[in-house]
Amino acid sequence: ATYSPFDQYLRGEDAMTEAQLDGMDLFYGKARCSTCHSGSFQTDHNFHAIGMPQFGPGKSEYADKGRGIVTGVPDDMYRFRTPTLRNVTQSGPYGHNGAYSDLEDIVVHHLDAVKGLASYDREKALLSGDLKVMDWEALDDFDEVMRIAEAIALVDVTLDQAEIDKIMAFLGALTDEGAGKRGLGVPNSVPSGLAIDAVAPPS
Repeated sequence: ATYSPFDQYLRGEDAMTEAQLDGMDLFYGKARCSTCHSGSFQTDHNFHAIGMPQFGPGKSEYADKGRGIVTGVPDDMYRFRTPTLRNVTQSGPYGHNGAYSDLEDIVVHHLDAVKGLASYDREKALLSGDLKVMDWEALDDFDEVMRIAEAIALVDVTLDQAEIDKIMAFLGALTDEGAGKRGLGVPNSVPSGLAIDAVAPPS
């Protein structure tokens, strides 16, 4: 098995660089990332409104109300589940709708989400395959943008570029370089210690 540098660090191994360790201190401290990105997988599994620009498939009508579509609760509008940050350097684009193709751009968005929404560069959008972003109606509707902005629950954080670079270094430490390179076959063992059932080779 391989492990991310962060996991190796948790196992007591000296695997993280000074920049990654500084970034970890910021992540769990001044930058407030762990307010939502907490726990073993850097997610609280809860829903938060972070002012993501609205576009792309999957919306009801022309705006994505997030959790509020399911619950009908006004306070749930524009809230989306916190994603895990494990292997985050390999899981772009970022945001529930791929609003940011670059990881640093969405980190910067979190620092001042109202500013991120208001100054969003539509060229940063990235959808999978040949999908094209055609439906900018929500972002073209001032009232809708204001509703998205008013729902934002993030506290603004001021970081300089050197600190952002350290956050990025820490996020890199959450990447297991073996992720996506191993087969998905039967494991050699399971956490319970029970015997593995014999599996016939595929026919």
